[in-house]
Formats: sequence, structure tokens, C-alpha cells
Amino acid sequence: MQKKFKTMKKISRLFNTKQVFLFASAFTLVACSNDDNNEPIIDEEPEPVGVVVEGCDSFTEALPSLNTATIDFECNGNPFSEEGALSDANLTGTWGRFGGAAGVEYLDLDYVDNPNPGTVNSSSKVLKIEEDAGIEPWAGFFFNLNEKIVFPAGQEAISIDVHSAAPGQNVLLKIEDSSNSDNFKEATVTTTATGAWEKLVYNFSAEDSNKYDRIVIITAINITNSAETTYYIDNIAFSTPVAVEEVSSPAAAPTAPSLDAADVMSVFSDSYTDVAGTDFNPNWGQSTQVSTEDLGGNSVLKYASLNYQGTAFASALDVSGYTSIHLDYWTSDSTALNFFLISSGEGKEKAKALDVSSLGEWKSVDIALTDFSDVVDLADVIQFKVDGNGTVFFDNIYFHGETPVASSPAAGPEAPTAAAEDVLSIFSDSYTDVEGTNFNPDWGQSTQVTTEVLADNSVLKYTNLNYQGTEFTAQDVSAYSSIHIDYWSADQTTVDFFLISNEPTTEVKKTIAITPGEWNSIDIPLSEFSPVELNKVFQFKIVGAGTIFFDNFYFKK
Repeated sequence: MQKKFKTMKKISRLFNTKQVFLFASAFTLVACSNDDNNEPIIDEEPEPVGVVVEGCDSFTEALPSLNTATIDFECNGNPFSEEGALSDANLTGTWGRFGGAAGVEYLDLDYVDNPNPGTVNSSSKVLKIEEDAGIEPWAGFFFNLNEKIVFPAGQEAISIDVHSAAPGQNVLLKIEDSSNSDNFKEATVTTTATGAWEKLVYNFSAEDSNKYDRIVIITAINITNSAETTYYIDNIAFSTPVAVEEVSSPAAAPTAPSLDAADVMSVFSDSYTDVAGTDFNPNWGQSTQVSTEDLGGNSVLKYASLNYQGTAFASALDVSGYTSIHLDYWTSDSTALNFFLISSGEGKEKAKALDVSSLGEWKSVDIALTDFSDVVDLADVIQFKVDGNGTVFFDNIYFHGETPVASSPAAGPEAPTAAAEDVLSIFSDSYTDVEGTNFNPDWGQSTQVTTEVLADNSVLKYTNLNYQGTEFTAQDVSAYSSIHIDYWSADQTTVDFFLISNEPTTEVKKTIAITPGEWNSIDIPLSEFSPVELNKVFQFKIVGAGTIFFDNFYFKK
């Protein structure tokens, strides 16, 4: 990748001062001997050349100060040049990126024209953040200030204008001591707008003054980009704190487990005897606040302001004789939640994403230990870890021997039998698919899309589904009679499928029933999608929850 920024140096003179004097004297003598009326040659001062930043006609370089002005990215401040990036080779760098491969420019910062000026943000220039696919879900960037932040009285908060593609984008702001990155305060705010600027306000306190001189931003924490993704921010400024609504709590504890105690190794549950000496709040530098709450005489763990949280055992647990781990959890506001099992040794941890699509109710999950055993030594489990956001309650964390309900299909669906000449395929191993289809366009969704291989058959997996699009070149399907879909979910009972045509964009929904734990097949008559124009169909959309697998999207005669 070519560097987008460069610093222009002042043009050097061809001669030093002494050389210029001698040369000028000699030239004067020669000139006088030929023409006494010649005008003297003036050694003009070269025009100063400053920092050149793509997107700006001119640029004023200076470390910004939040204390004196809004950080507005109007072609002033930090040029975000590669030469100025903090690294092992440049310990005086004033900005940096994190969460990607070393030596790769996996996150770029550009000064660009406002893509959508309006009431919230009418600025001319904004900061564009371009992130590569596959970087860490905690990837972001930082830049230094020229002095420590001092919050004015009544303005103990910081606001940022964020261009929100869709509701549910979790934007993290951290203020940090540039000389000690372990000294910081952070907060996460979730977007609510669709395709528009909105002002996000992050509450801090007067006690946070004179401590921090670095701003750290993660534009979409806990989301792994499946494609290159663009974000826009602007106007970082002091703000009046916003009132924070008290996060609701569950009214009662989850249903008590009924397994025999002899078949269980319990870490946290009132129904069993827990392993002794567990530390439920080790100091790992997290911002999460951990407490034990009483719900109707039953103890539950509460993780407030979750970013990540560990649980450390007094001694390693041998859980190799168990088949699964059980968790009950409840949240009213989390949009991303992962559970990690960890054994001794570097890199010996593996995550399992937990479904947070159904808010305000207790969820129970039994995770097969085989989901971890390719990385984690089950005979030497030393820790748990949870990461995500929001406030989450946990209960009944225990290992047990019952075989869990399958969370994914063991194999793909039966291969279709329709003749290839009667099919227009979008996704199927049995046919030649339409070329150039984008199975994960950036529509601001929280859904995570992957292609899984089940017994040599490729299927699409939608995790943490809220909605998900599929885009392809407009197709004339008016000669076909139906669209075929195969789908599988462990726990969902319905999903909505939309067929969409363009010019003008027209979409129609079909609600599909799901029998959990088995492959379902459906052929939907295209006549049920009227008034979609069948001669220019260019998108699908899926709306639902949880995790759903799909295969064999095709039109057939």
C-alpha cells in the first residue's frame, strides 16, 4: 500500500553563506565591466513548503489541544503521516494504530470532505477511518494532545460526531496517559441513527482532569470486518454530561439447574458446591465493574460497563472428563459477548460468541468442550474470560457430562436435484453461481458472515444476526417460478426473507418457519413477492436473530 501522506522538506540552498558572498562579488565585478546599468541579481528567499496532506489544499500541523478548541479536523492538527507514527523505530511518534499485523497499514486516516453535511455536522472536512478486512475486533487508533485534558466545570464529558451507518455501532473513546498506557479511562456509546451524523457523549468526571493527554478511538468495538470498512468522525469537544439511564436488571434468577451434583464441576452456582478459591475479579486492567447481586435469594454475577473480565482459579481444573460447559446469562443492552476458555501457555485461549439477539431475558447455553479443545488443554484450564459491552448478568457456570444440543449442523443439506439448465444459482456447490455476488455488503449490520465447510459442502453462517444483505448484478428472474432456500438453526423458529428489485428499490418480505436442529428447505413462489419487479432483482435481505446457516439459494423454473 502506498503511503498517503508525506512531509515536504524546505528546499536546500545550493550554496552556503560564504559561497554566496564570493560568487556574488565575482559576478558584480564581471557585470560592471560589461554593463554598468545591469540590475543587481536578488537572491530571493524560497517559498516555505509545509506539510502536504491528501484532501487538504493547505495544512497546519500541530498537536491538538482539547482545552483550547474543538478538534475539528479542518486540515489542522496531526497529519497522521507514516513518518509520525509511533513504533519501535520511532518512539517519539505522535499517533498510532493497533489491532492488526505488524508492518502493515491496516488502518488509514484521511482528511476528506464531509460525506453527508447536515444539522448535526455541517463541517467542511472530517476524518475518514479505513479499516482492512479481518483486523482485530478491538482495532483502533490514537493520537497525542499537546497538554493534559482539563475538564471545565459543568463539562465533564467529551462529545464526538460519528456518522452512523445503522443503529448498534459501539464506539469506544479512551483518554490515556501517553507516558503510561496503563493509566486510562474509557467509555463506550452505541449509535442510534441510520445513515446520518449523530453526537455521541462520553461521561467522565472532574477527577479525570490533568491526567490524560492521548485520545484513543475504536470505531466499532467487538466487530470483525469481513470486508474493508469505512467510518467517519468529527468535532471532538467538551460537552455537558448526559443523564445515564439505570440499566435494568432481571426480575428473578434463571431456572435452577437439575443435573446431579455428581455429574457437575461448578464454578459459580447456588445449586452446587463451587470449586474453592476462585477469583472472580482479578486485576487485568479492565474497566468492568464486578459485583454479586441477590435475586430472590439466589446469587448472580453482574458485569457492569463490560469491556473484558477474567475469572482465575486457585489451581488448574481438569475438565477433560466433561463434555460441555453451561452458562446462564442476561442482558438488556449488550450487542457483543464472547466467552473464552483458557489453559496454561501462550495463546492457549479460544472464544465462543454468545447470542445477544434476545434482550431482557435469561439465556442458557451449553457449549461443547470440543469447541475449545483444538487450542485449549482441557486437563489444565486455569481461567475464563468474557469480553463485550454493556451490562451482563451470569449464573450457573459449570462443567457437566451431558451431551449439549448441537449448535451447528454436522453436514450440509441434501444436494438439490433440479437440472442446471432450469436454475439460476446465487449460492450452491451444486451449480455455477452468478459471478461477483457480495455476500456481506456493509449495511451497518451486526451480523457476522462466514463461509463454513461441512463435509466438503460450503454453507453460509450468519452469527449474531439482526439483518444481512446479499448483493448481485441485477437479474431477470421473470422466467423462473420460485426461489429455493435451505436453512438450519439450533434455536430460532422463524426468519424473514426479502426479495429486492431496483429502479425504484422495492422489497417484499416472506416469513419462513424454522424447525430447530435440522435442515429446512423451502421453495417460495415468486408470485408472492409482488410488486417486486422480477426482471431486475438485485438483492436479498435476511432479518432475524441468533445464528442461522444457509445453503442453496437459487431460482428455479
